[in-house]
Amino acid sequence: MGNRLFTIPVEKSDALNKSNNLGILKNKFSGKILFRSNLYHLLTGNLLLIDTITNRWFLEEIIEYSRKRQDINLLPALKKISASNRFDESIRQRSSEIMEIIEERFIKNRNLEKTLSGKSEEESIDHARKILAGVRFPQTTEILRLLRDKSPELKKIGLFLIGKFNMTDMSQEVCGCLNIPGIEADAFTVLQTFGRDAGQELNRFYLASSGNVNTSKSILRLLGKISSKENMTFLLERLWSNSRQLKEIALTGLINCGFKAHEDEKERLIKQIYETFSLLTWIISLKLCLHKKGDIILLREMNKEYIRWKTFLFRLLSITYDNATLAGSNKDQNDKKDDITKFIPLMADIIYHDSSKAESGYIPDIVTDKKMLKKLQRYFPGEIPQYKNLLEDLLNCDYNLISIWTKVCTLRNIAEIEDEDLAESVVALLFSPEELLQEEAARLIARSGRELYRSTSERIPDPTRKKLDKIISGETCQQELIFEKVKFLASCFSGIHEDELLFLSEKMSFTKDVPAGIPSSPEGNILWCFSADNPVPDVYIHHENTERDVDTKEMKNDSSFCYALSLGTVEEFHFQYPESSFEILKYIDNSEDNS
Repeated sequence: MGNRLFTIPVEKSDALNKSNNLGILKNKFSGKILFRSNLYHLLTGNLLLIDTITNRWFLEEIIEYSRKRQDINLLPALKKISASNRFDESIRQRSSEIMEIIEERFIKNRNLEKTLSGKSEEESIDHARKILAGVRFPQTTEILRLLRDKSPELKKIGLFLIGKFNMTDMSQEVCGCLNIPGIEADAFTVLQTFGRDAGQELNRFYLASSGNVNTSKSILRLLGKISSKENMTFLLERLWSNSRQLKEIALTGLINCGFKAHEDEKERLIKQIYETFSLLTWIISLKLCLHKKGDIILLREMNKEYIRWKTFLFRLLSITYDNATLAGSNKDQNDKKDDITKFIPLMADIIYHDSSKAESGYIPDIVTDKKMLKKLQRYFPGEIPQYKNLLEDLLNCDYNLISIWTKVCTLRNIAEIEDEDLAESVVALLFSPEELLQEEAARLIARSGRELYRSTSERIPDPTRKKLDKIISGETCQQELIFEKVKFLASCFSGIHEDELLFLSEKMSFTKDVPAGIPSSPEGNILWCFSADNPVPDVYIHHENTERDVDTKEMKNDSSFCYALSLGTVEEFHFQYPESSFEILKYIDNSEDNS
């Protein structure tokens, strides 16, 4: 076997590096994200970022935020900008002017009451900022009052006070803010500064909020940045989570922490490794079935599933073995028939038989797949499934084994429902919590005869039924469907998996018959405008407070339509999927360069 297995690259390593280099981007939105994600550091005196980030809009955001909020905590940042010869005269001059305004306002209001009671929200915010700017250790009751206030700004200042004064005994309160929209990223930043001191509370809060996948993902990412024995033990246990996403994030965190399994941990990991080999064997058999049928679209999706699970398996192997132990493990084991350990190096050699091709993005051809399956069937006996059975298996498969997108592509590839078993599987998807699956199940039923829908629709909740009724009757425009939105976004952001793009597509709006001008939304958006004469869309990046409307006077054809994606949604995506967001921010950069 040698050491070939360990030359296979870890998927998305490039994306992970890119997510840490947003400063190389030039667009205004990237500057805004850099500012917002580093606001805590700027307000609490960490000004190194001003010397390292080259995005001009990052500085513009500091100046604009200071002008609007007149926060005395940004005086050191403004002073550094105004005194630096690295920046142009305009930026330095405006920084100096805003410094004077803030200082005058601070002197004028220096006699504010020391309590928050009986004050307007603006006065309360000013008072809280003064506490943050000071050196007096704040009282716990003061901070709790801020965190309980309805104002997001006061909550945020409360978090920053906890972080600035390293009040680790309030980690529980900070964790609670991971569930609050608008300040979850700030809570994440404060907990990250606590390091190992936040580990125990993060573990507890993860278990308490296990029903919230987004919060669970945030906590696992935090734990993956804190290399402590307790955190690595907690992350290791998450490898047996029901959620595929959580398992992948936990495994990435373990690798980032440099985790290597001890002997007592290897036994459980080996069982999961064996199960993953079994899953890969099944996927290879599906690929062969699809190739024989000539179903190229679904075969492409199964290749993606194969690569994703193959990467997961590699990471499992990398934390369980080193090169020497894996290469020699089949020689040192006894001959017990139930000892699966001795088979792992042999199966790994089958899956990772040519790492140089894997490194270049190579996807095995049909001959290679056949050879691999024949060898793997020594350990996992089975047959290549019939195409009809394969489709039903994919529709009924656990969401955490086969992705939602693959299931949807399966629905798209079925011309019509031909038997009762398939009908039951498709009807069940009308009640799925995933809107995308509901839509595509309805479209398949519409292609197969509406009687099946009529006999089922009464059991569907009203809001969902009204939407599905339009799909069944053909009233819904094709471009309005989530599937079409995902396909379009995938063509723009080719490095992001379709399952992640669901987050964006479900919030992306569709407008038919584009009017003469489309105003920008208050928080800004990306607009794609199509017409029959222009199948390649015109791209417009609108930032907040812009007064320019999109000029669409030449797009009055009846088939014209527009997609709009809020920049606020993109910012949410950046927090939820930090490894993938660089693709979108780079797209904005390129679109602005070409406009």
